[in-house]
Amino acid sequence: MNDVSGQVSILINVPVSKVYTYLLDFTRHPEWVKNLRRVRQESSGPIEVGTTFQCQEGPPPVALRQRVPMMFHFMSGVLSGAKTFSRAEITALEPNRRIAWQAGVPKGEGYFNLAQWEFILEAQGQATCLTQRFVYQPQNNRSRRMIGVAGAKGLEQACALSLEQLKKHFERDSH
Repeated sequence: MNDVSGQVSILINVPVSKVYTYLLDFTRHPEWVKNLRRVRQESSGPIEVGTTFQCQEGPPPVALRQRVPMMFHFMSGVLSGAKTFSRAEITALEPNRRIAWQAGVPKGEGYFNLAQWEFILEAQGQATCLTQRFVYQPQNNRSRRMIGVAGAKGLEQACALSLEQLKKHFERDSH
């Protein structure tokens, strides 16, 4: 199996600058990303390209029939040396337009699983069209099987659930 990619978009009824500022603080992502339990900044200083974060997370919010085998393959990876956390590093920032990062589960000198992520923000009047893109790059057979269980559609649905939570967060706070 090759890379698995996808994207989802949502319209959030708040200005781009507000959405960008909030998304830039990765430590707040567990407030709306269903499978993130905790994110802490590892590197010191302001958030910029090169800033790293350590993430405690669970399986994506996919159907139970997908989640159980994904966890089986992940635990198999852990037994073979993968860490139980992921590490994210910001790779690009374009204020009020784009945030990109690489995230992966460390294993030895490399990764068990690796993904490229980005948010694209576009103003729609006083609202924001937010697109989340991903490209999973499984690094071995276990991670290929893990990602393959959900596939692009399952992972897009998981992202869509999180973006719905983000929209609710913003629109609840703006009233």
